[in-house]
Amino acid sequence: MAKLTDPQQTEEAAQRLLNDRMDYIRRAITARGALNEAREALKEAEKNDVQAFQAAVNNGGWTADELKKIGLAAPDKVQRVQRRRKATSTSSDTHASSAQNGGDTEPEQ
Repeated sequence: MAKLTDPQQTEEAAQRLLNDRMDYIRRAITARGALNEAREALKEAEKNDVQAFQAAVNNGGWTADELKKIGLAAPDKVQRVQRRRKATSTSSDTHASSAQNGGDTEPEQ
């Protein structure tokens, strides 16, 4: 290790070391910013995809099955919502039929 007796040389050596370390921070900050921008762009693209698919079904006269047959499956978000709706309606249907049977959980024989 070299002995540095000149304060200015010592300060310059320390500054070079700090600059090298700061380069890593700058790259990390830049990468994180790019990642956040990409996530926002992905959210926007997914929203546009869902809206376009729903417009094709609701306004364009297409069915989800027809679109699937031509290679345009429902976006993941639509599929999750549809599954959640089916599960909710199935459980409420079960509760409704249970209430009609006087609260019995087993069907009458």
